Amino acid sequence: MENMDYVVMLRESLEKKADILRVLTIRNKEQAAILQDPNSSPDDLEKNMNMKSELIDRIIMLDNGFEQLFNRVKAILDEDRETYADEIRLMQDLIREVTDLTADVEASEYRNREYAKTRFANIKKEIREVKKSNDVVTSYYKNMMSHNKVEDPAFLDKKK
Repeated sequence: MENMDYVVMLRESLEKKADILRVLTIRNKEQAAILQDPNSSPDDLEKNMNMKSELIDRIIMLDNGFEQLFNRVKAILDEDRETYADEIRLMQDLIREVTDLTADVEASEYRNREYAKTRFANIKKEIREVKKSNDVVTSYYKNMMSHNKVEDPAFLDKKK
């Protein structure tokens, strides 16, 4: 019954992928909150992105393992579908669930990308405004200092 173990491993791989996608959905919601909060720090965003990166790496690893195992077991499943019918049905349901979760993750990733664009545009705007204000202050200071010079003829004593 070694073949049944392989089929169970395929199903378990899909279950793990679904679990990781659920966690990734939660991390995407956290990322959206971070991007929408003007008081959040870049460190919060970086921490969230690192956690998401680890989850994505695990999904890639699971996908590669699933594909290799499926290629090994595919002929067995095709030959004796009745024996593995329950497991095949469970895997089909899990594939549907994984597909739905993947679509949800992709949609939230798209929304987060838009939030990030908006947030970074606002940060750039603030930086430009600060820089402009700084330039105005510097210009004002230079102007004021140039008028206070003793060499300025308006301040020289003409009555010698």
